[in-house]
Amino acid sequence: MKDKIKDTCDVLLVGCDEHENLGLRYISAFLAKHGINVKIEPYKLSIIENILVTIREEKPKIVGFSLLFQRMLFDYADLISYLRQNRAKAHFTMGGHFPTVRPKATLEAIPGLDSVIRCEGEQTLLELYSCLNQPDSWQEIKGLAFRRKGNIKITPARPLIRNLDSLPFPVRQDVTSTQRGIGYCSITSSRGCFFDCSFCSIQQFYNESPGPRRRSRSPRNVVKEMVKLYEERGIRIFNFLDDDFALKGNSQRQWIDDFIQELRKEKIADKIMWCISCRVDEIDVNHIKKLKKVGLKCIYLGIESGNNQGFKTYNKHCTVEDVRKTLSLLQDLKMPFDFGFMILNPESTLATIKEDIEFLKEICMNSDAIICFTKMTPYAGTSIASRLKKVGRLKGTLASPDYEFKDKKLELLQTFLAQTFYFRNFNKEGLVVRLRNAKFNALVQEKIYSNKIHNQSYSQAVKDVIHKCNETCLENLSLAVSFIDHMSREDILDKWHFLELLSQKEKEMEFRLTSYLNFIMNHNT
Repeated sequence: MKDKIKDTCDVLLVGCDEHENLGLRYISAFLAKHGINVKIEPYKLSIIENILVTIREEKPKIVGFSLLFQRMLFDYADLISYLRQNRAKAHFTMGGHFPTVRPKATLEAIPGLDSVIRCEGEQTLLELYSCLNQPDSWQEIKGLAFRRKGNIKITPARPLIRNLDSLPFPVRQDVTSTQRGIGYCSITSSRGCFFDCSFCSIQQFYNESPGPRRRSRSPRNVVKEMVKLYEERGIRIFNFLDDDFALKGNSQRQWIDDFIQELRKEKIADKIMWCISCRVDEIDVNHIKKLKKVGLKCIYLGIESGNNQGFKTYNKHCTVEDVRKTLSLLQDLKMPFDFGFMILNPESTLATIKEDIEFLKEICMNSDAIICFTKMTPYAGTSIASRLKKVGRLKGTLASPDYEFKDKKLELLQTFLAQTFYFRNFNKEGLVVRLRNAKFNALVQEKIYSNKIHNQSYSQAVKDVIHKCNETCLENLSLAVSFIDHMSREDILDKWHFLELLSQKEKEMEFRLTSYLNFIMNHNT
C-alpha cells in the first residue's frame, strides 16, 4: 500500500509537450520543490484516452490543463467533457494566455472545468493545492478564477515573480531530443516583453499582474542551467524561447556582456550552439559579432510585413527600410536567419500584398531564409482585437476569432492561400518545416563536424532547394494576386479553375522538392 501511494501523483499536468512545454515544466519543478508529486501527460488529440487512463491510475487531486493555443479551446472542452463523462473526479484547472485574459469565458465554455489560473501559475497552483479542500479560502488566492454558488469569482491578480533565479530549473523529458545525434533542448532567459505589438497577447497576459513588463534571469543562472544540461544530458544545442531575447538598451547590453563572460568562464562557449528570437530593430553589429563567437548560430526575426502600412497596423515601430538595414547587417555578418510574416491583416489591400511579395522576393534573392506567411489572427486580449470589436469588424468564434476584409476579393485570396500553402507552411511534414530542419541540420554539421567539403556540399544543396521553394511560391502567389486584382469578384469565381491550376502547380513542385530534399538528407546521414 505504501509503495502504491508513493507512486501515484498529486498533480497531473496536461498540455502539448512535443518540444517541451517549459511553462508546465517550470510549474512541475516548483511544485516538486515543495514536496508535491507531479506528472506531465502530453496532450494529443489522437490519444486522449491515455489521459483518462493516467487519471484513473494516478488518482491526482488536481489536473492542470495548459492551453497554449486559443484555437484549441474547444478541443480541450471536448477532452474535459470526455473525462467528466467517464467519472474523472479530480479538480480541473486551466492556465495559458486565453484563460488568463478571458477567465469567465473559459469557464463558461468548459462546464467541466473547476477553476482557471491566471498569468504565472507556480505560486497560485501551489496555494490551490494547499487549500483544495477549503473552498471558502479560495477567495484569498490571488490569480484565480473559480465557480461558487452558480457564479464565477475572479480574485485580484497575483504579482509577477520578480526574481526568476528563485525558480528551480524546469524538469526535462526522460528522452533527450537530438539533431544529427547531438542533444537539443529549449530554454528561456526571461519572461515578458517591453514592446506592444497589436497582434500579440503577451502584454495583456502579464499586464494584469503587478510587476515589471519584462524580467530576466541572471546570466549566471542561465549559464548554470546550460552547463548542467550539457554535463548531465549531453545538450549542445539550445533554442532560446524568450518572448523577446532583448538586445537593446544599456541594461540588456550589460546582460549580454555578462552572459558572454559566463559562457567563457565555464568553458563551454566553443562546445555549444544556440538560437534566439528578437525584433528587427534590436540588432546591434557589435553584440551579434560577440554572440556569434560564443555559439549564436541563427536568429528568428519578427519581421511580419513588407510594407509600411503593415508595420503601422502591427504597431511594430519600424519601417521597411529599417528591416532592409537589419537584413543587410546580418548578411554582412554571415548570420543565418528566418522570420515571421503576416501577409493578410484587417487593413490589407491588394496593393499592400503586392508590396509584400516584392519585399519577399528581395529576401529570397539575398538570403537562404525560408519564405513562410500567414494571416494575422486577432487573439483575445490584443489591442487589434479590441479595435476590431469597437468598430464591429471582429467576427469568428471564441476559439477562432476573425475579421472581414474591406476588399471582399481578399476573402477569395485567403481561400486560395489556405488551399495552396497551408500544408506547405504549417504541417510538420510540409516543406517549410522540413527545410528549416535541413537548414539547421547544416548549421549543426558546420559547428560539430569537421568534414568541411562534405558539409559545404550538403549546405549548398539545401540552399538550392530553399531558393527553388521560395521562387515557386512567390511566382504562384504573384500570378494569383495579379489575377484577382484584375477581375471582378464574380469573374474570379467563374474562372476559379485558373487558381486551381496554380495550386496544383505549387503542390507538384513541392512534391518534387520534398523528394529531392529527402534524397540529399538520406545521403547526409
